[in-house]
Amino acid sequence: MKNLFTLALLISLFGSAQQNKNVLFLGNSYTYGNNLPGLVSNIAESLGDSLYHDQNTPGGYTLNGHSTNNNSIGKIQLGGWDYVVLQDQSQLPSFSPSQVATLSLPYAMALSDTIYKYNTCGSPLFFMTWGRENGDASKCANYPPVCTYEGMQGRLRSSYLLMGSQNNAPVSPVGAVWREFRDSYPNTNLYASDGSHPNINGSYLAACTFYASIYHSSPIGAWKPTAMDSSLAYSIQAQANTTVFDSLNVWGIDTALPLNNTVWSLTGQTQTSCTYSFKALDSLNLDSVTWDFGNGLFATGFSVSSDYTVSGNFTVASKHYLNCKFHTKADVHTGCYVWSVIENASDKFDIYPNPSSNRVAIQTNLSGLISFSIFSFEGKEILTGQLENKEIDISKLTQGLYILLLEVNDRTYQHKLIKL
Repeated sequence: MKNLFTLALLISLFGSAQQNKNVLFLGNSYTYGNNLPGLVSNIAESLGDSLYHDQNTPGGYTLNGHSTNNNSIGKIQLGGWDYVVLQDQSQLPSFSPSQVATLSLPYAMALSDTIYKYNTCGSPLFFMTWGRENGDASKCANYPPVCTYEGMQGRLRSSYLLMGSQNNAPVSPVGAVWREFRDSYPNTNLYASDGSHPNINGSYLAACTFYASIYHSSPIGAWKPTAMDSSLAYSIQAQANTTVFDSLNVWGIDTALPLNNTVWSLTGQTQTSCTYSFKALDSLNLDSVTWDFGNGLFATGFSVSSDYTVSGNFTVASKHYLNCKFHTKADVHTGCYVWSVIENASDKFDIYPNPSSNRVAIQTNLSGLISFSIFSFEGKEILTGQLENKEIDISKLTQGLYILLLEVNDRTYQHKLIKL
């Protein structure tokens, strides 16, 4: 019935509500080529999300360079970043493990420490790049594993995963998606003419991978560059989706949400208001809980309450926080009835006999099609129908106090009813 007071906890799971992310990109020409941050932003916007982004991406820059660059450090220290993307010079992470331990790992750690210090809920996000189209000919003689694309890609993968592991940070596996796509679609080129930098296909692949890594949502169905064939765009989106979500634990991407289990109860009722209490059951595993009661009132706490002074539909949203993540859950409950909002029926209809154990007669001067509803005093609808012959059979009701509502011509009237 339209006058019932309903409580609903509104859900917000991955992909079901807008996500707003702030991301700083620190890298070089692999990042600024084809405006990778802008591509990620276009994808996010097309899927109902938003991305605020900034970047410092000088050509050929290394993690070492960013770790002492005033512009890079200053942007990190502004704070408020959900992620700071860290991309090393394209060759360095493919070098031997001993060289990577000297040339890359210390600076990945230094930058990560700064990110964590100035961004309470932020994290580094390492940009796993791709091997050169035919391997690194300039370094092949000194280190044979990079002589081929496959060998170079294997070293890049290992080094970036190590950076992520050492710094408790996720990795956006662009290079892994790149390799899978190359294997599946050998006739589709991802490289610019130098065999190193990405063409627009490669940058779009990177952007789809970043969207999945940042938003934990599928890029399938997202915006594509105007000149890109739709089937190619779909193939890229699908590969990014598969590679990212099939191996979340490998990339260190944590999609787990805090526990969200709540109970609610009616703890007070008068003719003019109802008081509901709400409780989070997993408080020992949570940092905090915020509540929006849907009546203009808000609260923070594991056990809270709120008064409702009108009947109607109310959306009550609870956010359960743990380690900067939140989980909003939906449950629909039937609540109590605020009787004072219904017109008093003393001059509109009467009930005889009242109290009664069997049938009651309705004495009224109301005209038109009249429907009736009988509610328990806690607000539960017990019986409903059309008023025929101005009588209602209440023989099946249990003994107690009820509210009888008559509806006619868009008006509602109430009267107490006692069942013997």
